[in-house]
Amino acid sequence: MLHTLKLLLDGIDIVTKIAKKSQPALPQLEPALYVRRATSISQYIDIATKAMVNDGKKVDDVKTILINRGLHEDHFDAVLNRAQYNYKVWFNETGGKPALTVFELYQQSTQRHAKPSVEIISHKGEDHALHFCALIGFRRYFLLPGRSVLYTIVNQALLNAPVLINEVAGITQSTFAKVGGKAGNPYLRVVTIGQQREAVYPYIQTEFKTLFYTQQIVEWDDGEPIIEAEIEGNLNRTVPVSFFATDYAVNKQIYQTQPNVEVRLSALVLELFEADTNTNEINQQPKGFWANNKYSNKSYFSFEAVILEIKGAPVDPVSIGCMMMLKLDRGQKTGSDFVIDTYITNNNIKADQIRKGMLARGILWFQGEIVR
Repeated sequence: MLHTLKLLLDGIDIVTKIAKKSQPALPQLEPALYVRRATSISQYIDIATKAMVNDGKKVDDVKTILINRGLHEDHFDAVLNRAQYNYKVWFNETGGKPALTVFELYQQSTQRHAKPSVEIISHKGEDHALHFCALIGFRRYFLLPGRSVLYTIVNQALLNAPVLINEVAGITQSTFAKVGGKAGNPYLRVVTIGQQREAVYPYIQTEFKTLFYTQQIVEWDDGEPIIEAEIEGNLNRTVPVSFFATDYAVNKQIYQTQPNVEVRLSALVLELFEADTNTNEINQQPKGFWANNKYSNKSYFSFEAVILEIKGAPVDPVSIGCMMMLKLDRGQKTGSDFVIDTYITNNNIKADQIRKGMLARGILWFQGEIVR
């Protein structure tokens, strides 16, 4: 009897091991949706041409530059040949007069009027993968159908007229209505320079405004030119906060030279729980928000807030979420509460249910833009 039981258990163990091995792993997908294309072949050609035209670099020096920027040796000849051709055309047309690339034009357009008046530092930044997971759920983001939804909306955004634009950069956006989502929040925003897509990220539109004093700009050094940054400073009630600037590619010069601005702040909620002290009353006092040190970037905050309003906001028929209006802090005067619009996918709701008047806690990612 014991021998039979042992054989049975051994058989179950073997079947379990086989089943585990047969389970498909999450695909390792190329993260082209959010990775900047500043190191495409055309960009390498632009880098090489600039080194020859503006800096007078010879071929060997240019090759060293390209190696340091990560160009594979298989592409050296193609890039250098094209760069040398560009140099000859430039020299014949200008006689050696310096020329500006589209990326230098962008830098020039953001620095034309005044020198920066706030501190600017550099950081590696991030790739927005976590933010896409906050939009459609972690597991679905790593499946091809989920990723294809995002690609579809990116392509739709590229067909739309820019919502923000300057001499070189443009920002377009799109809702998810094309794939069965809501014709409103949430959105995807796409940054383009010289008709080339440079960045993609989720965007939550809001009409709530607040005064903001900028103390520091943390530029994301993930390609040329710099088009993404986090803005660190204080709200009008001297409350410290940092946010990802969804308009930095276009409003870079304003951020750098005008410390006092009016901004619209919103947020993606990464996780939400019911607070232990919840009384289900709209008037209950939340603790507010404070920096979350779990993340290397500055725009992540832990929070305790009262849910003032909930509206369904599906991305598509599979990815379901909602917009929540959160009261993060009670103002000193009537009507001066600090209220923001947020989005959360159902996968990130850890409470049994969410309801109006509920005191909730969790983690959010602040984003914002200048009111114009």
